[in-house]
Amino acid sequence: MPPMARSFAHNTLLGFTAGAVVALAGFTGNAITARLLGPDKLGVFAYVVWCVTIGTMIASLGIGIVQQRFIPRLIAEGRADAAEGLIGTTTRLAMLAATLGAVVLCLFLEWPGSTATQGLSSTSRHVVIAFAVGWFICWRMADVYLFYLRGEQRFGELARLSGVSAVLKLTVTALGAWLFGIAGALAGYIAANLLPTARMFRLLRIKPHLDEELRREVTSFALASWVTAVIGGLVFGRTEIVFLQHYTGIGAVGMFTAAATVVEAAVQLPPLLLSALLPRFSEQFGQGAHDTLASLYRTLTALMAMLILPLCLGFAAVTPELVPLLFGAEYADAVPVASVLLIAASISSLGVTTFYLLQSIGRAGFLLISNGSGLVGTIVLGFLLIPRFGLIGAAWSRAVVQVSVVLIETWYVTKRVRISPPYRALGLIALAAIAQGAVAYGLTVFVGGAGSLIVSIPIAMAIYLLAIRLLGVIPLVDPALPDQIISRVPQRIRPLAVRALRLLSPPSAESAGAA
Repeated sequence: MPPMARSFAHNTLLGFTAGAVVALAGFTGNAITARLLGPDKLGVFAYVVWCVTIGTMIASLGIGIVQQRFIPRLIAEGRADAAEGLIGTTTRLAMLAATLGAVVLCLFLEWPGSTATQGLSSTSRHVVIAFAVGWFICWRMADVYLFYLRGEQRFGELARLSGVSAVLKLTVTALGAWLFGIAGALAGYIAANLLPTARMFRLLRIKPHLDEELRREVTSFALASWVTAVIGGLVFGRTEIVFLQHYTGIGAVGMFTAAATVVEAAVQLPPLLLSALLPRFSEQFGQGAHDTLASLYRTLTALMAMLILPLCLGFAAVTPELVPLLFGAEYADAVPVASVLLIAASISSLGVTTFYLLQSIGRAGFLLISNGSGLVGTIVLGFLLIPRFGLIGAAWSRAVVQVSVVLIETWYVTKRVRISPPYRALGLIALAAIAQGAVAYGLTVFVGGAGSLIVSIPIAMAIYLLAIRLLGVIPLVDPALPDQIISRVPQRIRPLAVRALRLLSPPSAESAGAA
């Protein structure tokens, strides 16, 4: 296997590990927080989290995307000094933006955003604001260092930092929410960012420098990427909670947050396999390897679908039992909302590879157009659907907008960039996922109760794996994929890998002989 391929596979595994522990800790912490706070206080917590999240995106100035795209490209071009100068420049700019952003966030939560926290006492409200601002600062500083690690493709250190940070977040969030309510839960988010924040200051030793040509290129890309990221954050975040809080009440925000948490549990892990993809795309683009880039895009899009579609449709099928089990019976109104969001996410989450591809080849301008259209749709449907239909209106608003944006971007990649997604493979994967979802739903209804999950989930998984094999999905995605996987696993577990892959695709003669 070429060294570059081995490096990409290794970085992908480490990037996935790093993100997986963070995602698992976040989901567990959110479920615990929801049970401890109840719908109303969870609504306040979710509103504050949304404000900090959007504030962080605004204060990012596109720096994280710049680091991921330009650092590996400059290194691949033999311009290590330019990469160092870029790191020094972006670090200082990030610190300035974080300082100004913290002031603006504090003022917003104190006045325009105070309607969401008006149920708290004056002292509690100011403590919550203080913790929110502290988290904002730590998050911005931590992101600078973590994106620097991704740009440098140092995924080993990223995985170690993420593991420790995840444990800190889960522990502090659970204890904090139990002992101190909303402010205590926010303390967990601060704890999760302390280690990378402390390490960020070592980047200040790097001298800032950008030559004029690189400065213009970086500034142009960063500006378009930054605006796109902010708009995308509003479109793909939880902007609907602003309308819910205004028209329906803070309790509805808590319900919507619980539903969105279930969706994130289904869609967060698979995209983490793409944590090394943007640097890899940028590297290939810098080397002019168009065919390799196109092949990588198609293969990873199909592999993403193989993970995301069964997760989303399977979760949607069992939400009547899953949501009360995770959050408690008082969150029953979140069940239909979660089902709608999960079905939509099964489509919209596949746009991650398309988004990375467009960023890596410098098409941030079109991303601005597609996400801008999504933002308009979010606002229009927010005013049209949420006042009339409440929670389910918010779900349909989010679903329609997010799916539409992904379809627009997919059309552009197909027609303008001339790189087509693997439509046939995606169709067959969808059929397999629908079959397992139907089985899971039927068993859940027939058996009933939380115990039905023990029966329905493993049977549905078996149905999905069988369908993938019978439909011949793996050979369609990449006939050499099973052999490539087998060649990369340690010799002592290779026979087990061969047997596992037989569940999905008959092994080739080469892999069978290796067993």
